[in-house]
Amino acid sequence: MKKFMETNIVTHNLMSFSGFKSLLIFSMLVEGPKTYEEIKERIENNEYMKETISIDSIRIYMNSLKKIGCEIQRTHQGRTVKYYISSHPYELKITDKQAKSIIKVFKAISKSIELSDFMALHDFFCNISKYIQNEDLKAEIIKLSPVSNINMEMIKELMQYTRNKTEITVLYNAKNSGKKKEITINADKMNIRNGKLYLCGFNSEYNNYGEFLVKYIIKIIRININTPELKIPEFKVIYKYYRTDNTPFELLNSEKIVEQNDSFLIVEIKSYDKFAVTQRILSLSNKCKVISPNDFKDEIIACLKRMKEGYIEKK
Repeated sequence: MKKFMETNIVTHNLMSFSGFKSLLIFSMLVEGPKTYEEIKERIENNEYMKETISIDSIRIYMNSLKKIGCEIQRTHQGRTVKYYISSHPYELKITDKQAKSIIKVFKAISKSIELSDFMALHDFFCNISKYIQNEDLKAEIIKLSPVSNINMEMIKELMQYTRNKTEITVLYNAKNSGKKKEITINADKMNIRNGKLYLCGFNSEYNNYGEFLVKYIIKIIRININTPELKIPEFKVIYKYYRTDNTPFELLNSEKIVEQNDSFLIVEIKSYDKFAVTQRILSLSNKCKVISPNDFKDEIIACLKRMKEGYIEKK
């Protein structure tokens, strides 16, 4: 053991050969159907074993796996017989009640989560999905996933372009017009909102900052490497937040408190995304009042009036 601690190398006197062979055979049969010869060859070529093994010995190991609860099935491919494990005691078994809880949690966190965190969560579910026997759970998680039916390689590319603030041109399926069109975007960030994945950036065609549903991006057409750095105009709003109850106030990364007392907070929010600022103000409801700029205050008032009119029934 001392030698292992010093060198981190597994030596023969640290191994249980029988246990190691059992694990090798178990992992091979879980992978998929194998013949006796294929199992024999893998064991004999293993970097730690490198010793011969008889087919009779393989049968003994397989019988041992059966005794601990593994179900080993045979399949015929022509005259060739192969063996595989159809089920085993180490499967991740999830009850219907547990599945509902997992779906509920997944649904809640996937509505608004940092993309990098979600991708880690997505990879986690991909890794354990082969051990989950509850097919309904797997199907529901896939359906709820913000990255469902989106090319994963394209997502990774877009994440890289946002990190480098690269200007890209994409072919976009514009749902409003029903037409496919090329859109050039200075990629700023990607986020998940209401369970959907967006690419955010400055659209030079319309000279504004916008959000684009990634599922509508058909492909990345070109990368505009030599484009001069674009100075995206930053949008700043000052608002007052009233402390009317004991509800905790959580600052966004784009916000800072510039003044406060026991009754209210004065908050400054800076963002390239005017739509996101509007959503933030509206989400705070009657606890929030815009102080500046005046034109944005007027827009919020007009928006609230339109919302109110939508609830008034015409006689």
